[in-house]
Amino acid sequence: MAKKAEQNKVCDKTGLTLEQNTVYDDNLLPSADELAKLDAVSKDIIPWIMKRTEMEQDARIKFNEDRMKIAQDDFKHVHRYNFTALIMAFIIAIAFLAASFYLILHGQETIGTIFAGGTVVLIVSYFLKAKNKEVK
Repeated sequence: MAKKAEQNKVCDKTGLTLEQNTVYDDNLLPSADELAKLDAVSKDIIPWIMKRTEMEQDARIKFNEDRMKIAQDDFKHVHRYNFTALIMAFIIAIAFLAASFYLILHGQETIGTIFAGGTVVLIVSYFLKAKNKEVK
């Protein structure tokens, strides 16, 4: 935890340069000389600052824990959704293949074969599409 300085320069076509300097101080306590000055003003202020610093640190830790819990819950939800989608796709594929088998058994060989072939092509194209999406 320390001060971080960042400098950004942007130059346009006319040669005008815009410079922005930013200093980030993520230190929870004031510097030692500031604490000495504050102690000279009031003896009660240092314990108050220490208490507030501890509260700030606890709030940061809780915030990070809450963020991690949200990320874990989101991961579990996506995993559960993908698993359910896979099971449903399998059930639908089996139902379509069973329907085509039924059509073939009842004398509709052409329609049943087209139905089964379409189902197989659809399943293969879906998995290829999913694999391509995963690779990107």
